[in-house]
Amino acid sequence: MTTSTAPAPARRLPARAAHRIPAVDIARGLAVLTMFVAHAQPTVPTGALDVLLVAGGGERPRTLFAVVGGIALGLFVASAERRGLSDREIRREIAVRGVALIALGLVLQTMASGVAVVLDTWGLLFLIALPFLRVRTLLLLGGAAVAVVAGSALAAALPIAARDELARHQVLNQLFEWLAIGQYPLLLWLGFLALGLAISRFTLRRRSTQLLLLGAGAVLALATVATRGAADAGERPFPLELLVHLGAIGAAVALIAALLVVTDPADGWRRVTGAVLWPLRAVGAMPLTVYTLHVVALAVWRSSGGALADTWLPFAVLTAASLIGASLWTATLGQGPLERVLATLSRAR
Repeated sequence: MTTSTAPAPARRLPARAAHRIPAVDIARGLAVLTMFVAHAQPTVPTGALDVLLVAGGGERPRTLFAVVGGIALGLFVASAERRGLSDREIRREIAVRGVALIALGLVLQTMASGVAVVLDTWGLLFLIALPFLRVRTLLLLGGAAVAVVAGSALAAALPIAARDELARHQVLNQLFEWLAIGQYPLLLWLGFLALGLAISRFTLRRRSTQLLLLGAGAVLALATVATRGAADAGERPFPLELLVHLGAIGAAVALIAALLVVTDPADGWRRVTGAVLWPLRAVGAMPLTVYTLHVVALAVWRSSGGALADTWLPFAVLTAASLIGASLWTATLGQGPLERVLATLSRAR
């Protein structure tokens, strides 16, 4: 009896881990930490360290997070297929994760952290994405393009005056906040997620694929040249709005591809690069835990008076604690605590 049942866990473990690609986790870790810049930056200029605002400002960190999230979703689906799950079971697991993320995001929003929490939007996107998991790759890419164009057009079509008027109507304002004009507009983010989902279907470990993505992303990122100095503007015409998002998409894809190139575990020097970037990979392997803890930490810090708010010290502490804590946890205990809870919930029958 024991010999017939013992091998089952051993077969499942590699399948669960197979959807993890080091470069994807590193990119997601970088996205999470650069989002810290917007959440914990000083309220007044501080000099040389303000160069961090270039890396962490504007649309780039959020776009990187969303595209990487789409890739991770696609890799999760592929891993679930290798575990032998049916389409219904895969959609159920993703739906449970989405609902849990919405609930956690709403809880975090009640805290005075000063952070525009993304988790509820991300959970909602999981639910919206359920019908599209089996859509063909070319259709996904086309849908991503349509969503980005439509989201940019809708945001540009609502000038500041119109948004002020919308603010008087709570339900309508919330709808447009979610759809197009909030911190994480669903239309745009659905486009980012669809793009990542499509990319996940490529053979990402193949060098030709990596170089193709790197070249395409770099070309698209040239759009940022035309939008420099305007990326954070409160009101932009449609062409500029679209260029901002295309540039951010290009930068995200190029960065992911570059990390795929330099962290290939099959080559010796790339294994060294991967080892150097391992703390970032650890953060990216437990993003839900790191993100949640940083929101809680900022809520506690700001409720206590926000000491040293005009310095980069809070950002430095959050970053160092995330890198060290995630590295130690991943090395000793593996999967992050909230990631483990989410996995348990989604697999419960």
